[in-house]
Amino acid sequence: MYNNININKRNDDMEILSLGEKIKFKRKEKNMTLKELAGDRITPGQISLVESGKSNPSIELLEYIAQRLDTDIEYFLESEEKQATRICELYIDIALSAINAENYLKAKEIIEKGYHYAKEYNLNYYKGKFDMALAKIKYSNGEYEEAQKFCISANSYFLQEGNIDDIISSFILLGEITYKMEFIKGALNYFMQADAMLNEYDYINEYLKAKLYYNIALCNYKLKNLSQAINFAMLAESKLKIIEDKKEYGNTLMLLSIAYEEKNNLKEALNYAKKARKVFDEIENLKEIANMETNLGVIFAKGNNFEESFEHLNKALKIKIESNDSTIADTVFKICNNYMALNQYDKAAELINDLFEKLGDNQINYRIKYYEYMFDIYKKQGDFKKSEEILLGLIKYLEKLDNKLQLADYYIKLGRFYNELQEKDLSLLYINKGIEIYEDYGIILNK
Repeated sequence: MYNNININKRNDDMEILSLGEKIKFKRKEKNMTLKELAGDRITPGQISLVESGKSNPSIELLEYIAQRLDTDIEYFLESEEKQATRICELYIDIALSAINAENYLKAKEIIEKGYHYAKEYNLNYYKGKFDMALAKIKYSNGEYEEAQKFCISANSYFLQEGNIDDIISSFILLGEITYKMEFIKGALNYFMQADAMLNEYDYINEYLKAKLYYNIALCNYKLKNLSQAINFAMLAESKLKIIEDKKEYGNTLMLLSIAYEEKNNLKEALNYAKKARKVFDEIENLKEIANMETNLGVIFAKGNNFEESFEHLNKALKIKIESNDSTIADTVFKICNNYMALNQYDKAAELINDLFEKLGDNQINYRIKYYEYMFDIYKKQGDFKKSEEILLGLIKYLEKLDNKLQLADYYIKLGRFYNELQEKDLSLLYINKGIEIYEDYGIILNK
């Protein structure tokens, strides 16, 4: 049924075939001559006229041709618009799989191809899907204004078509983009619109509900509406589910999909694209669930509910470890914050030291953060000797990296630390070192 679409070898695009072209394509595929296809019912000339589009066959003749070519008649009856829809469906599945695999160049290439068919055949739903995909790419790259533009366009198309899942998803992404742009009230408005629509249509999608409640909680937390933040956080908590990691499997499925596309086997290409998309959707959900659990932990800690906070942070840590997430350290530091808030400094230090042993040499920011935490832990314990050793160790590390501005920051911090210890000469020495670097960069400090 899907082989009515083929690849144009000159530009690697897919072609939409007319009825005559479909018949000719199938005849060539079967290695049949015009005479062999015509049989004893019609002439080769009549077949030639049909293939060239100069004659339209009756249903009876089309059934005969389909039988001779061992092909379902539905294949020949499929309209050009339907073919374009199939192409767009394939391209959006491959594009979304590529986005989830963070292969943005491939995704943009596929989106550009797919948008051509959506525009030519006025397929508004797929215009929205491709705009939404572009919004996700821009969002991932930190191009928030561009992401917002594409997402608003997608939302408009989805509202016209009335697909609730896509409408809600676009409202959520709009909210996330707006949140990143630090327009928190605007972000909250988008999330509330999505929630109102879900309630209006009595629509049940547990994951979207969880995601919405989480984002509403996050906005309220940012706006200092702590009670509302906790209320929505608890609603989100009741919806969350953990999904397993299948990244390698997803990569293999996407590769199969692209290979079948190049061989012009749309049926298998679409099949594998859908499977890959499902897997990468699960992976994306897994990442987002871990992020939600982490932020829920922060919100509960803010409300001094440390038991709930630890539960969510440990869930997030477990998910990230199992999926080999690159942001494991962020969650560890948040757990450490809880221990420090409870004055359990030994547990905080044990956790941070265990993390440090696992950090790679290229994880510079996390290594710097390790020094900062250990400095604060020893200082709060009153072990000023250890605090000094940690800060000197950090400065030595930054000197090797030749990171001048960060080095200046920590020269100043060490100088202030010595000032607290009444070590005036050492304080002045390091503060002056920091100021000299600032002056070299044209930075002026207030006295």
